[in-house]
Amino acid sequence: MFACLKMSLRQSSVVLAVTVLMCSFATNGYSQTSVDFTEQEINAILSHGPWPTVVPPDPGNELSGLPWAEKLGESLFFDNALSVSSTVSCGSCHQPDRGFSDNLPTGIGVATGKRNTQGLFDVGLQRWFGWDGGADSLWAATIRPMLNPHEMGNSIDKLAQTLRSNEHFTSIVSQNRSDISRTGESLLNQSDKTGSADHEQWLDSLSDTELLVIASKSIAAFMRTIQSNQTAFDQFRNALAANDFAGQNAYSNSAKRGLKIFLGEANCRVCHFGANFSNGEFHDTGRPFFTGVGEVDSGRYSGLQRVKNDQFNLLGKYSHMSSNSEQLKTAEVKQGQLNWGQWRTPSLRNLELTGPYMHDGSLESLRDVVDSYADINPDRLHTEGESILKPLELNEDQRNDLVNFLLSLSAN
Repeated sequence: MFACLKMSLRQSSVVLAVTVLMCSFATNGYSQTSVDFTEQEINAILSHGPWPTVVPPDPGNELSGLPWAEKLGESLFFDNALSVSSTVSCGSCHQPDRGFSDNLPTGIGVATGKRNTQGLFDVGLQRWFGWDGGADSLWAATIRPMLNPHEMGNSIDKLAQTLRSNEHFTSIVSQNRSDISRTGESLLNQSDKTGSADHEQWLDSLSDTELLVIASKSIAAFMRTIQSNQTAFDQFRNALAANDFAGQNAYSNSAKRGLKIFLGEANCRVCHFGANFSNGEFHDTGRPFFTGVGEVDSGRYSGLQRVKNDQFNLLGKYSHMSSNSEQLKTAEVKQGQLNWGQWRTPSLRNLELTGPYMHDGSLESLRDVVDSYADINPDRLHTEGESILKPLELNEDQRNDLVNFLLSLSAN
């Protein structure tokens, strides 16, 4: 701005007027000039970090954080033998080079599913799992795809048979059985009480379901370690906190303008807040819930029913709990008609890797996502639904800026 004024004073009054107009246009956006943030906006930006953040233990999972379980879980994650056809694994849909997603509208396992495959970066930060929150822990969420007819299509008895024949699995589990619990008591202690010190006899004493739970908790222990790196936004946020002007200037002006829209007019941070850019809850965003002729996917409504009835939830006997605090969310959550058509608020991190978007994969690009929210039809929302969502008068440049900000949330 000062350079503009200095140049203007050396020119005629006509040129002066034109130059001041150009400077004014620059401060209002869409040039290479700097973008200023208010104190309130700066505080909001700082609240989205620092990154990475601490990942809490997986509730109910006594194997969470144990290196041997993480390593074993990684091998199981990529093991096709866990599917009924021995052709797909967890890693078939959750591919590391695609943000642990598959870039398909809906997942394809042993059959084609109805929902988009979610990326797994930073999955350990979630409170509820799946688009509908149908699992209350990461290890319980790991069991569902193994048994789902569209995903891996297996059964508990066949999975247990596969696990018992896996010498690597049985050896590692037997060697570390003192870490494994059955309804809160060490399996080693229980085995010793019955005189079953032999590894083979000990494994035979486990039920098929208990063996599946050990496998799922190991896979979840690995998945908890899938964390994303810092992004261009994080570097800008840290530079802002440190008054590092060179670091601040390295962040593009377009992304800065998009950030201002994200914080202000678009009001995105009401749901996408914190270091992980998600409140972890469920919202009606006006997306259709019809999946075919006469078929509907009710989202959170059915997810709540599923988690309440799940034998693997945090209230069940397979959950290893040291306190009741984590169980309260499952015990106290209520299902209501308002939950119909609600979907989990995903993290905005690493979106560049995980398209297409939304629970049904119906939006191909991030620009499609921005347009969907900017042009949202309030009539599609429930009458008691999300009043915070309303159409935005964003022009072409503003929409592109918002996209560029979202792209800056993907790791370098």
